[in-house]
Amino acid sequence: MQRSSAVEPDNSGNVPSDYSCVLCGAGPAGMGFLFYAFKSGKLAEVARNGLLIIDRRMRFGAGKLGDYVNVTGNSVAKSFLACLEDERFDEVFGDIREYNELHKKMAADPEGAPLLSEVGELLTLAAERLIAHLVEHFDVDVLRGHEIDAVRHSQDGRFEIAYHDTRKPAARRMMISDTVVMNLGGTQRVEELDELCRTLDIPAPGNGVITATSDELLRLTSTQLVDTFAPMFAPPAARRTNRITIIGGAHSAFTMTERLATDLGGGGLDEITIIHRSPVRLFFETVEEALAWGYPVDPVNDICPVTRRVNRSSGLRYRAFEIACAVMSEGRVAGAKPRIELIDAACGEDERARAATRLAQSCGVIHSAGYRPNMSALVDHLEVEIPLQFCQGGIEIDKFGRPIDINGKVIRGLFTFGLGSGFRPDPEIGSEAAFTGRIHGVWIFHHEIGKRILTGVLKALAETAAMQEAEMIATADDDGHASGRPRRGRADHRR
Repeated sequence: MQRSSAVEPDNSGNVPSDYSCVLCGAGPAGMGFLFYAFKSGKLAEVARNGLLIIDRRMRFGAGKLGDYVNVTGNSVAKSFLACLEDERFDEVFGDIREYNELHKKMAADPEGAPLLSEVGELLTLAAERLIAHLVEHFDVDVLRGHEIDAVRHSQDGRFEIAYHDTRKPAARRMMISDTVVMNLGGTQRVEELDELCRTLDIPAPGNGVITATSDELLRLTSTQLVDTFAPMFAPPAARRTNRITIIGGAHSAFTMTERLATDLGGGGLDEITIIHRSPVRLFFETVEEALAWGYPVDPVNDICPVTRRVNRSSGLRYRAFEIACAVMSEGRVAGAKPRIELIDAACGEDERARAATRLAQSCGVIHSAGYRPNMSALVDHLEVEIPLQFCQGGIEIDKFGRPIDINGKVIRGLFTFGLGSGFRPDPEIGSEAAFTGRIHGVWIFHHEIGKRILTGVLKALAETAAMQEAEMIATADDDGHASGRPRRGRADHRR
């Protein structure tokens, strides 16, 4: 049983204590919802009694995207630029599209896959512009450098949100909101390596081995990466193979492979082993392109019925595609020295035994097998933890992005859809039948998923307003004090 410590509503004057919506997390997922609400003309409805945007970072829009070093995105430039294309954005950042050098660079190569650091820079610029516009023209507040501690679901259906300034973590405050849109990013924990190995039915890494996550390593510079692993490498005279093993088979695993091969290949790394548990799939725009390349297409399991793309969700794209092809055909990343082998641990006892041997021979093991959600504590009105359903890919959610508890009950008014949760494929979103994970991506956050979350939030706000009106009418006195919602903590608020 988990309990959160009680805190009083925040009446400090920094922000009001009552909102119609609190957006927890201002990265790509949260901004996708915010951008969609604005361009659809519904922002005023979302902020009818105040909208608060809160994030532990000081700059909004990119999340971790801007932190990755030399990592190519798995979408082309035009997909990211499309998130900024709407006539309602003209007055907000139309000049970015016309004058910004990074925007020009991406527009000049619309079919190329840009670096995630560049995507993050552009998304941050656009998000900051939009947020400044919203603060000026709508009832919107912003808290930077603040972190959510716990969310309490009250008996009246509203949410009490405990939070703190990251510079003063002991000083907890509280706000109240009708709805909460929470996307605090995904996380990989090195402690999960033992669980991953159990899932694959192979031994966990032994003592004296460097264990890490691809998420943390991909944010290191080349020098930092060398400094992390080089002390573990045996000198050539020792005649011992210096091997690093990666567990995972998606984009991050192959991106990590390239970083290790190119940055450590000249510093003692001899071999890289990639242990995965499902076939390595490649993405193609059309069936014809796949067949011309020689890729065997399963018409039932590999083709998205909405876009007709091959392995739309599970296939490796762009730079990861090239790396995987080089590994499968040559056993190396082009131009790099380390040998690379792929082991499908789901292919039988022999492959599992080979995977176990490689793990035992490794000086480093890297977790690169997906993300879990960063979720604040969620408790009921008695401050007892509300356990949520977790399935493959993260938290189980409904068609509006509302999480579902272990009893199958939807948490009304709460929405989460970023890394570690996310929508499963359905006829509207589309995906290949073979894909069993969750749908993520900047473009879809700004389009179909943003639309779904907005629909859910507006629905929840309408239900809350109806309930409050009915309650006020039922308790009104003879003087008719039943008009309008009390603005608790917001009466004198102005930005």
